[in-house]
Amino acid sequence: MLMPLVKSQKIHRILIIKLSAIGDILHALPVSSALGEAFPKVELYWAVEEPFKTLLEGNPYLKGVLTFPKLNSKLFRSAKARRDYLHRLRELKSYNFDLVLDLQGLTKSALISRATKAKIRLGYHWQRELAKYVNEAVPRSPESVHIVEQYLDVARFIGATPSKVTFPFSISEEDDSTVFSLLQSEGIAPNSPFVSINPASALAIKQWGAEHYAELINALHIEGIPSALVTADKAVAQAVAERVTVPFANLVGQTTLKQLGAVLRRSAVHVCGDTGSGHLATAMECPVISLVGPTDPDRACPYGQRANVITHREACSASCTWHHCAYPQPHCMQAITVSEVTEKILSLLHQNIKPN
Repeated sequence: MLMPLVKSQKIHRILIIKLSAIGDILHALPVSSALGEAFPKVELYWAVEEPFKTLLEGNPYLKGVLTFPKLNSKLFRSAKARRDYLHRLRELKSYNFDLVLDLQGLTKSALISRATKAKIRLGYHWQRELAKYVNEAVPRSPESVHIVEQYLDVARFIGATPSKVTFPFSISEEDDSTVFSLLQSEGIAPNSPFVSINPASALAIKQWGAEHYAELINALHIEGIPSALVTADKAVAQAVAERVTVPFANLVGQTTLKQLGAVLRRSAVHVCGDTGSGHLATAMECPVISLVGPTDPDRACPYGQRANVITHREACSASCTWHHCAYPQPHCMQAITVSEVTEKILSLLHQNIKPN
């Protein structure tokens, strides 16, 4: 165990590597708070891909955020982009990191880890591609089923044992004020409980479908509950909006990631599929109803909200995976009914509780 190294101040500077994507970075945020609380004198840095830097802005536990371009074929086709990427790698040595924690476990993170020249390079238990040759994998605790706990196993390994899992995600007063005004302009009164809904997911097989979401908004209106549509996917949102027959707040494309966080913080309940907004809502301590298909909800559902997952994995084929469906339309998603989602929302509104 490396705790004596940190306690004896031989570890002065740590680099956390979690480059992408939104949900995965949010899952890793508790590592920064765990380390920051346990070792307040240690300087923490985070390496992230440029599009996701905003997720880390304002994190009080971080001394700095280092950005990198996405490592793909487009990068290698540009001589200028290659030179810039290599320059950023070479700069890492000047930070004199004593310890690297690779929470990505892929080639793109292994290149960064190796370039730091840190003497100690650890990774969470699932190190793949080149990462397994660059980092020492920290064994997963048998009790750590959820990915958040698996990342925290790395923090625990070096002596940080948080009494409470926290997600440091900062929202400025300006962003919160912007959202307050936006909600009012869309017909949601101040302090009025409303349900935010994200109908999009990165993969089509993870989507419940525009008709279902439209029916849900209609059903909530009958119950006197306002709905707010939130997603960056304008095509999916339009398909839902075209089918809704009642008033609703349309926030599609009107918020930044930070402002989306402010919307979710004000939401009474958030409804979504297997997508990043569910994890952001958890960080905002908003109850999340996740509509999950072939994804393993025990490992990847919004943290601490397994009881709010609606899933019918029994409708899946044995050959279904999180990225491949055996059917033209995913049976597991189609098996979820509007009535059971509505009932779950009403139950959470009645309880009026926040997740742990």
